[in-house]
Amino acid sequence: MLPTTSGRIDLLAQAHGRSTAVGLRADERPDFSPLSHIALRELLDTNHALFAHARPVMENLHAQIADTQSLVLLTDSAGVILHSIGDADFIEKANRVALCTGVSWAERARGTNAIGTALASGQAIAVHGPEHFLRANHILTCSCAPIVDPFGRTLGALDVSGDPRGFSPHTLALVRMSAQLIENHLFANQCAEALRLRFHAHEECVDSLFAGLVAFGPDGGLIAANRSAQFQLGAPFDALQHQGCDALFGMRFGELAQQAARAPGATFRLTLSTGVRVLARCEFAEAHKTAVTVAPPAPAARMRAPDPDAITFATLDSGDARMAAVLERVAKIRGRDLPLLILGQTG
Repeated sequence: MLPTTSGRIDLLAQAHGRSTAVGLRADERPDFSPLSHIALRELLDTNHALFAHARPVMENLHAQIADTQSLVLLTDSAGVILHSIGDADFIEKANRVALCTGVSWAERARGTNAIGTALASGQAIAVHGPEHFLRANHILTCSCAPIVDPFGRTLGALDVSGDPRGFSPHTLALVRMSAQLIENHLFANQCAEALRLRFHAHEECVDSLFAGLVAFGPDGGLIAANRSAQFQLGAPFDALQHQGCDALFGMRFGELAQQAARAPGATFRLTLSTGVRVLARCEFAEAHKTAVTVAPPAPAARMRAPDPDAITFATLDSGDARMAAVLERVAKIRGRDLPLLILGQTG
């Protein structure tokens, strides 16, 4: 969840307190020294999975905020920048404050800043201009969300930093959604061999970015949960870990597997430990599929003839240059399971 206005003020106050406690001064110039090329390559190798899943999401995020004098940044768990994508006209300004690969933006080195404070607090946060502890960073406005793996460990952070004059209140929401998408991709990859359950109180959200995702071990204990699952179950991962399926969802693990085997891909109702009724669907790993009798898949739906009245990108292109540019960006991400935020009267 995003912090409330009062919660954000508290986070900033705590960050300033930590900055002072480690001996930083607001007027000092930070250390701009980046890692060596060899050290950066080793760090990228260590964070290969994070980088691989984050890069396409970063490209999509940058496409949505292009021409706003901003950079999209990915860091490791210590706040070292691993990768950046940005507008050419802002890169020079970013270089003046060492907002570039191989440089650490940990709070203990840079004071209050979106990257360091998001990692220190575990919460998404925006830090604007003079809210930064170091005066050297007052030329920035930054929105950052931590990225955690399916097992509750912080892997890094996703950040958008830019000129304060180009600040949009929607940026933090975009960053948070993009971080959640990276987390869900990591979940699908790292829990591919487990029996997985996706769920939400609203049926239309079961297949969305906002679905709760959990994975069970062979004994039926919960071994992974994404942010949405933790929110819906009302507890952090540490409190949910290894709890049984029956305690969390009101159904024994064996019954859950049999239910999914009888009707692969079908949604069914469960009651969470919080009392909330949700729609759910199981996703089987191959190991689980061989352990139960799985019904044959339903016949593929017949292909429909093209609808002559369907609205296509071509029908939306009215000749307006700005609309054409938007359509070109949307076409690039079509079918890639990436979030798109539409603003304005038509959004």
